[in-house]
Amino acid sequence: MGFMAAHYPVVPLLIVISVSLIFPSAAQQSTAGPPLSVEEIVRLTKAGVSEEVIVGKIKKNAKSFDLSEAELIELKTLGVTDTVVKTLMDPSLPYAPVRPAAPPPPPKPAPPSRKFPEDPHAGAVPPELGMYRISRNVPVPMEMKLFLGQKQGPGLGKVLLKKGKTVGYLAGPVARTRYTEASPVFYFRLAEGKGIEELLLVSLDPKKDRRELDMGPPAPKPELNSETIRQFDSLEVGAGLFRLTPVNLGKGEYAWFLISTAEPPKGNYGKGYEFGVDPPAVPKKP
Repeated sequence: MGFMAAHYPVVPLLIVISVSLIFPSAAQQSTAGPPLSVEEIVRLTKAGVSEEVIVGKIKKNAKSFDLSEAELIELKTLGVTDTVVKTLMDPSLPYAPVRPAAPPPPPKPAPPSRKFPEDPHAGAVPPELGMYRISRNVPVPMEMKLFLGQKQGPGLGKVLLKKGKTVGYLAGPVARTRYTEASPVFYFRLAEGKGIEELLLVSLDPKKDRRELDMGPPAPKPELNSETIRQFDSLEVGAGLFRLTPVNLGKGEYAWFLISTAEPPKGNYGKGYEFGVDPPAVPKKP
């Protein structure tokens, strides 16, 4: 018994195959889309789309743009980044997104301002370094004096060497600055990095034409005799500003002596600020 093959229409199948070859599917048409343009890049930039997304679209488009100088300037003025412009001209360039820099650390809080004891004259003391006395409630600068060591004229001679000790001196029998109280107040403004320990209050020995200071045995640097040193109270009432109050000085000649200011080879045995104390006479009892 013979097998009769079934017969199917051939022409419609050929038409379907031909149509599928000539026209792509609807899905393919939607994914291809129109080619990317420079105008679209500008539109995306103005819309705030990130640089990374725009560069990705340019690379996917894979089309390089030959941009003129005028076009480059216009893109720059429109806010298009240099990285996007470079990728437009060459989509094959590697892209490394610029990560935002870490925010700077918050500023350190300023150290609390130092609080000093209240003082009636501290705010009026000038900023210049040196010693100040109070005259009619006003700080007045005192003149720095030099303790002499070389021949200064007839009668002064050279530095005295008596019984193995050195004696420096200030010219004149008495200081011009005088006080009647036993504890006058002074203000001393120090240089930055200096300490009040570099200041001494010393007693001077009055002579006919000068006031002498016992500086101890002869040495490259004077070492003051401890018997000449007087006590005083110091209180810092401002930045680098000290209020100095001698402790019950008797009648005599004195000086604020600056340590480490002596240079014997140059005839300088120290520097300081002179003053004298003349306490009022105690009235006699009748």
